Amino acid sequence: MTCPQGQVSAGWHGPYPTSSPTAAPLIVARFTKSQCRPCPARTHCTTTDSARTVGFPPRELRDLQLRVRAEQQTPDWKTRYAVRSGVEGTINEFAHGHGMRN
Repeated sequence: MTCPQGQVSAGWHGPYPTSSPTAAPLIVARFTKSQCRPCPARTHCTTTDSARTVGFPPRELRDLQLRVRAEQQTPDWKTRYAVRSGVEGTINEFAHGHGMRN
């Protein structure tokens, strides 16, 4: 991975488990302290005292995310989702607006 200032990451590591038991593990690209500390753009990149790390989902999950996000932009998907949105809104009003959870 290359940062906007032209520094190349020191390597890729992982996959590492995330803090959520249901989240996918992350692949992490790491930069070194010697790359990040003298950088003039550091305040725009990271707030840590050491170096920047960037996490990515595994390739299979990333490909799935891209495919699903593209599908969500189609008129057919938006039409189907409008029905679901209406149903969920009705259920929410019934549960919260009329105290039906008690």
